[in-house]
Amino acid sequence: MKLEEFDIKHMPAVVDRLVDLWSPPVDDMEFRRTYVEAIVRQNGADNDMQFMLTENGELCSIAFAERKGEHNSAEIWWQKTYDNLKNPDYQKMLWLSRSYLSMMDEKTFSYMTDEDVKLSLFVSTKSGYGKKILDEAKNYYREKGFKTMFLWTDCDCNVDWYITHGYELVEEGTYDGFSRPGEDYKIYVFKMAL
Repeated sequence: MKLEEFDIKHMPAVVDRLVDLWSPPVDDMEFRRTYVEAIVRQNGADNDMQFMLTENGELCSIAFAERKGEHNSAEIWWQKTYDNLKNPDYQKMLWLSRSYLSMMDEKTFSYMTDEDVKLSLFVSTKSGYGKKILDEAKNYYREKGFKTMFLWTDCDCNVDWYITHGYELVEEGTYDGFSRPGEDYKIYVFKMAL
């Protein structure tokens, strides 16, 4: 097992893992993959906290984090991708996703101080490696002097996992943009002392 800086060459493996979980229900697989890649790219910051765990060269998990107010350089990739979409419905879906991610990031940043870190993305591509990368990442954050780790998630994820692993619920709410009649789209902000 090896912890190292995330290498963009592993993006296809990450997208493979997430495409059925995070993409909209459309038939166009190319768009679905683009949509998921846009989410992953938006969650990566230009810093030293974008990790992956590999074993025998195979990607097992990733964890991306950022400091309060940090952003990434994916803007150029994102805008080009958006502009190249010919289907206005796809453009709207991608824009809504980006707006949602930005809103949730800002909500999470509002709870943070300069001594806190935000876990932006956490994905296990191989069973059992999610906890391993989080443990390694938390050790790294502690060594960097961070006191608390924040993260946000929503009802599309296993919210109970965070609760059973010691994360404290900071905020629970509803996002109207993804809610349906009679079915609220729940959003959550969690924290954990490091």
